[in-house]
Amino acid sequence: MTHLTPRVLAGLGGKFRALAAAPRTSAALRSTLASIAAALIALWLHFDNPWWAAITGFVVIQQDAAATISRSVGRIVGTMIGALIGYVGAGMASDHLTFEVICASSTAFSIYGKERAEHGYAVLLSGVTALLVMFGSLAEPGAALHLAVYRSLEILVGVVAACAVDYALAPSTSAASAAAKPGIWSVPVDRDLLVVAISGGIAIALIPMIWESLQLPGLGQTPITAFIILTALRHEPTWKAVTRACGCLLGALYGLAMMSLVGDAFLPWLAALAAGLFGSGHVALGVSEVSYVGTQAGVALIMAMIQGLAPSPDILPAIERLLGVFGGVLVVAICHPVLVPLLHRVLGWSPEAC
Repeated sequence: MTHLTPRVLAGLGGKFRALAAAPRTSAALRSTLASIAAALIALWLHFDNPWWAAITGFVVIQQDAAATISRSVGRIVGTMIGALIGYVGAGMASDHLTFEVICASSTAFSIYGKERAEHGYAVLLSGVTALLVMFGSLAEPGAALHLAVYRSLEILVGVVAACAVDYALAPSTSAASAAAKPGIWSVPVDRDLLVVAISGGIAIALIPMIWESLQLPGLGQTPITAFIILTALRHEPTWKAVTRACGCLLGALYGLAMMSLVGDAFLPWLAALAAGLFGSGHVALGVSEVSYVGTQAGVALIMAMIQGLAPSPDILPAIERLLGVFGGVLVVAICHPVLVPLLHRVLGWSPEAC
């Protein structure tokens, strides 16, 4: 994995040399404005986790308004469906086997459906949200309905902020449509993808037992990181893990450093947040193999710098969430190589046939 680091650094260097590129700079500015607007609204409304609104504002912005609206609709629909699944699943928390089956099934379906469905982003978000609500209910028993409702509201605020910013500032030209996907239920079944999906579902279902046994921090972030890496296992999974880890590390270091400098001073905090988001957005919104570094850096610095109802110099919550992120990388690295050969054997599929 270390030999990939120069590749990341070279890609990032090229990104920042292109800071003067007008379309990308415009998109980065819009993502920054949308994220900050969403964060301020969520803080004003006293939402539990205002960083989710800020993250949504940051990640749904695209190069043009039509693409942003399409992504926003997918995020809302997927979040609503996932919140419902998560609420139902959280009600089964006392029945460990049923809870784990729901975790594994929703994860496997989302991983498979993301690449097969026309609205793959909505399918992806349904799986992510279901996991967030279910794992959140483990940390806060009895809070499933609260988590489901507030997660939906936080996402909605982020989407509204992003669409408002793009309505005012984004170009209206629409990008070329993507190639059609075969559909979730169509045949032949994509065996290779199905094996990845099932192994991913099993790995994520095992996380509560591992974290409870070892008393590890960051439970809520671990399954999400594992989930995102699993969606890329057929497309350079090691590179996906490296770019996610590098982005998280860069964003976390920046966010934690800024919080130690600005403390609870509002305007310096806002300026530091905006600067970090603009740089991250400029990397994320370009067409490059290191774009995902920018996305993850933006998410990590949001999680480090937006911790409650006001800027806080306490960096411990951010550190715990970021430890959970790296825990997700380890879960995939350990479980996937073990589970895939077993599944091939159980299903009677040779790797060559997939």
